[in-house]
Amino acid sequence: MSLEVETIVAVSVMMAVFSAVAAVGTSIVLGAGFERLRSGFEVVKKQTGFFSDALHKLEEKVEEVDSQTSSFTQSITLMESKVNNVGEQANAFSENMQKLERKVDVVDKQAGFFGDAIHRLEEKVEKTSKHEEVIAERLEQNADAEVISVGKTEALVSQAEELLGQMGVLANKMSTDKTQTEFLIQYGQGDQDIRYN
Repeated sequence: MSLEVETIVAVSVMMAVFSAVAAVGTSIVLGAGFERLRSGFEVVKKQTGFFSDALHKLEEKVEEVDSQTSSFTQSITLMESKVNNVGEQANAFSENMQKLERKVDVVDKQAGFFGDAIHRLEEKVEKTSKHEEVIAERLEQNADAEVISVGKTEALVSQAEELLGQMGVLANKMSTDKTQTEFLIQYGQGDQDIRYN
């Protein structure tokens, strides 16, 4: 069997055409695949940029939250110190109020004592007035008599001396009680029970 040159050339041309077509097809397929791969890389690049921006914004927000947390912590510390200061002032105020209440109680007791003393003094003054009236009546009764008996005179003098002595004792007692009260108030003995003789 003999092959002609034309047949060989024809086969060669066909093979060349087939090779060229295959090369072009492969090139097209590879080009399309490369283009898809390149677009995929672009998408990945864009997504990476988006995530990078999101991470950067998130870091900025975290830093802002940290600064706000620090400021909030300082505010809480300052508020705690103010609350402690208010608590100390409240304790001091409570102690002062208790001292004032004790002093008011002492003043009430002293006022009651002075009220009782004044009442007793008024009673004694009334008794003295009654004694004076009795003496005046007796003097009027004996005014007509020219001579008062020695016994009556001594009785009247004795009664007058007794009245003066009672008034002197009462005045001394009131003066002593007033001095004791002023001493107790001045030297802070007001929160103790005051006992008067």
